[in-house]
Amino acid sequence: MITLQTEFANRKGKILRGTVTLPGAAGPYPVVVNLHGFGGSRMGYKSMHVSMARELAAAGIACVRYDFYGNGESDGEFEEMTFTSLLEDSEDIWAWTLSQNWCDRERMILSGQSLGGFVAASAAPRVSEKLLILMCPGAGMWFGCAERSREMEKKGILFGDIEGLKFSHDFNYDLARYNPFEDAKGASAEKVLIIRGTADKLVDDRTCETYLALYPQGSVYKKIENANHNFASINHRRELNETIVSFIKENI
Repeated sequence: MITLQTEFANRKGKILRGTVTLPGAAGPYPVVVNLHGFGGSRMGYKSMHVSMARELAAAGIACVRYDFYGNGESDGEFEEMTFTSLLEDSEDIWAWTLSQNWCDRERMILSGQSLGGFVAASAAPRVSEKLLILMCPGAGMWFGCAERSREMEKKGILFGDIEGLKFSHDFNYDLARYNPFEDAKGASAEKVLIIRGTADKLVDDRTCETYLALYPQGSVYKKIENANHNFASINHRRELNETIVSFIKENI
C-alpha cells in the first residue's frame, strides 16, 4: 500500500489538499473518489474514510480523498464554501484523478458520505462514473434552507456557529437554487449503492428510497442495523467497508 499527500489548484486557483491511497506502485487501478461530509475533512469522523481507503487498497482499489475548499487543510475559510463550490471542487478533483497515470479511467467510482453523498449524487451527472456510492446522503438539508436563513437574519443572527465553524447564509441561499433529486437525474453509473444505518437520526429512509428510484435496475439500498450517521462502532464500520468493497468488486 502506498499513501501520497497531494495538492492541486482548483478552477479558481485555490489549493485543494488531499490523500491518495494506492494498492501498490503498479497500476492503473480502479479508483474511488470519495467526498467528505459537512464540516468534516477527508479523514472522516473518527478516521472512517481512512479505514475505507485502506480496505479498498487491500482489495486492489485506489482511493482519492480531498478536503473541499474552506474545509480541512485546503485553502479558504468554511464561511466561503457554497454548494456550487462543492460541486465545482468535485468536478475538479475528478478531472485531476483522470490525469493520473495510476488511474484506470474506465473503472472510476464516485462516493460520498452525508453532505458528501448529497454532493456526489448531484455531481454524478457532471462526470462519468462507472459506479456511484452514497453513504447516508444528506439531501434533507436542502428542504427549507433559504427560509431558515431568512428567519435567522430577521432575528439578527448573521451567521451560524457550527461547533466553532462560521457558516454563512450564502450557503443556504445558493443551495436553494438546486434540487437534490432533480439534479441527480442523468447519472452515468451502471449501478448505485446507497447505505444508511437504521439508527441514523439525520438521514431518513425516504431520502434514500427517493434516490434509489432514480437509478438503474440492480442498484442497492443497504441498511446497517443499529448504525448511526457515522457508522461509529467497530462492527458497523467493518460492515460498511465490507459492503463497499464487495459492491465494487462484483460490479467493476
